[in-house]
Parts: sequence; structure tokens; C-alpha cells
Amino acid sequence: MLNQHQQDIAFIEGLSNIPRQNYMLGLKDRSIFVERVRKFLTLLGSPEKKLKFIHVTGTSGKGTTVKVLQALMTDAGYKVGAYVSPFTTTTIEKVSIGDKLIDPKVLHQILEKEIKPALDKYTAQCKEDIVSYFEIWLAIALLYFEKQKCDWVILEAGMGGTHDATNVICETKIAAITNIGLDHTEILGKTKELIAKDKAGIIKKNSIFISSEKNQKLLKIFQDKCRQEKAWYMETKNLVQKYKVNSYFDTKRQKQNLNLALNILELLNIKPQNTQKIINNFKLICRQEIIQKNPLIILDGSHNSDKINNLLDFVKKQKYKKLHLVLGFSHNKKYYPPLKKLLAIADKVYLTRFLIAERKSAELRKLHQQSKKIRPNIAIQLYNDPWQALDLAIKSAKKNDLILVTGSFFLAGELRKKWISEEHILETLQLDKN
Repeated sequence: MLNQHQQDIAFIEGLSNIPRQNYMLGLKDRSIFVERVRKFLTLLGSPEKKLKFIHVTGTSGKGTTVKVLQALMTDAGYKVGAYVSPFTTTTIEKVSIGDKLIDPKVLHQILEKEIKPALDKYTAQCKEDIVSYFEIWLAIALLYFEKQKCDWVILEAGMGGTHDATNVICETKIAAITNIGLDHTEILGKTKELIAKDKAGIIKKNSIFISSEKNQKLLKIFQDKCRQEKAWYMETKNLVQKYKVNSYFDTKRQKQNLNLALNILELLNIKPQNTQKIINNFKLICRQEIIQKNPLIILDGSHNSDKINNLLDFVKKQKYKKLHLVLGFSHNKKYYPPLKKLLAIADKVYLTRFLIAERKSAELRKLHQQSKKIRPNIAIQLYNDPWQALDLAIKSAKKNDLILVTGSFFLAGELRKKWISEEHILETLQLDKN
């Protein structure tokens, strides 16, 4: 099964090598990206028109909001599909129903019987660039959710809102924005106001809008968009105070994400039976993930200032003597602000990169030079091999130390395989099925 699954994933990843217009850069009319997804979905029977959606965007906290909302709605008796981005250890993490990932065999059937024929037809007939890796996964998810007759689908936007592929949906019941921060500024805009306007594009006619954002100028942008679309603008209530939170939610940002999910449930009049139990047991891969103790090892994909602030809030609550930082960023991230914050708490630093071929890591030489200027008096080494960086951190750390792997989901997810392999995840999926 694994060989076939590897071939399927290789086919989808291979779509990245087809020449196409660079994503949203340099185009006056960016609507082409949503339009090409819509044309492709039309060839698949427009599955998005047969589903009921909750659409979530924001600078940080989208994944947590989507997954805890999915867990709570599932507990209430609904069949809930979720499409998230990015993945960490295995690609199929992007598509799930309830607590089950899409079965690799089902993925193969969808690819062979529907996606590939439609893709060939699209390539021959349509003038637009071929759909991308992200867009193909979205199409797979929507087809899967339709075939499984999901009651609800929760979509996590990949980037922004207005021109994101997930905005191909024409209707949504709930449009939610976690917060607005400065990320992807080269595409979404250099100010929070411009980013807010882009993300507000998920607000649809007659939908209900809600956000955890507190900035009044940004909320005014959302209110104006709601008036324009004749959507209902709702403010969050402090519902999280009714519950005890576990260590995952015990930060300001994560409490806001949980509170947003609880508010969405109230708006939909959905009442889970075991809310406190789900909160107690909730955790996400490579989000404040404690993967080992003695020494304590935390895996976290935080890569912007908002996410790093939340991570640091979590780290402050841990007990440790020295902090060993295994760190790598993507090349397109403005990593200086989060780098400065992380170096401030580190005792020893192992700079490295991730190995995934489809994405580019930050230049190690430049990262090393900047790090030495920020903290010239601590040990900072660079390693092109992330596995060597991790191994040396583990060898160097004492039992009462903390090893923090962060800066990128690609790095954290890759190194997570030291403890939990993709093969193990797929095998477990089959055992659950049987």
C-alpha cells in the first residue's frame, strides 16, 4: 500500500514542476486563481455546491480553531470534514473527517477515477494555468467530503482570503477570522489594514461573521464588508471562562482560538456532550507538542511573530534549566523579529534547514551571521543536516534541559519522524479501519 501511496503523493507533488504564473505576484487581476479552481471543480461536478461550510482565515490560530471546532462538532453528532494547511508528518493530514484521516486507498481511487481524467481535460481545454498542488488537494478534499456526505465542512484558508483557493465556495454559513498580523506581506499587503481587507474576502452574502481580532480599526473593515455583503457581524463572548483549559490552551492566543470555536458553536446552536473532556485531551501535531521528556523536547511550527509570542508564552510555563534551540526558517519569511525573540531565551543554538524539495529554506550563512550579531556571547552553530543538529542537541542536553525545535512546520514535521514515522501513521490508519 505504501508504495502506491508514495506514487500518488509523488504525482500530486509533481504538479509543482509545471510552469505557471507565480502565485499572485505581479498580477493586477488575481481573481484568475479562484476562477481556475472553479473551472476545475466544474469538471468534477462542482462538489463545493453540495456542502455546508465554515470558512476560517487569519494570520495565526487557524489550524487550532479548525481542529478543535471539528472535534466538538463531531462530539455533537455531526459528520464533519476539515481541510487544513500545512501538513507536518504525512500529507494526508490535510484531509480528515472527524478524527480520521483520508484513507490512502480512497485517495488513490479519487485520483485515478476523477482527478487525473479531469486534470487531463482541463489541461487540453482551459486557457488558464494548470491548477496547483494546493488546489488539487482542495479538490480532493471537496470530492471526498461530498462522497462521504458530510454534514459540515470546515475550510482553513491557505493564505489571505479574497484570492485564496478555498474562496471558490459561493456560500458559507460562518466566516471566521482568528486575528490579523504581519505575514505574507509581499502578497497580502504591507499593513494590517491591507491584510484585513484581503482576509475579509471570505465574508459572503447572508453569512455570519465573527473574529477574535481586537483592533478597532480592523474590526471596522470587517463591519464594512459585512454591510456590503448583507452578512451578520457578531462579536465574541467570553465563553472559554466556563471551562478549565489544559496546557495546550493555557496561553492568551490559544484561549482566544478556543473561545472563537466555542462562539461558532453557539451561533450554530450546536451543543457537544463532552466539551470539557475534548478540551482536556486536545493537542495538535507540531503545535506546542511535547514529544519527549528527560530532556523535554517541544516541536512547534511557529514562523511569524504572532505564533512565536504564543510559543514563548507556552515555553515560559515549562520547567527547565537550559534551552537548546534547533531552528530553521523558510526563505520567504521575514524571520528577523521571531529570530530575535527566540535567541533571547536560548542557551545554545543549532541553526539548520528542512530537506523538503518543494520549499526553500532560509540561507544558513545569512541566518548564522544575523544570529551571531544578536547574541554574540552564546554558542551558535549551523548544520546543513537537520538530523545532525537534532542529534547533537539531544547529546548535549541534560535531563532537566529543554530542546525546542521551531521556525517552520517543515522542519518540525520532518524531525518528528524520529519519534513517529509516516509509515507508523499509515499503518495505524489501517488498524483503525479494521
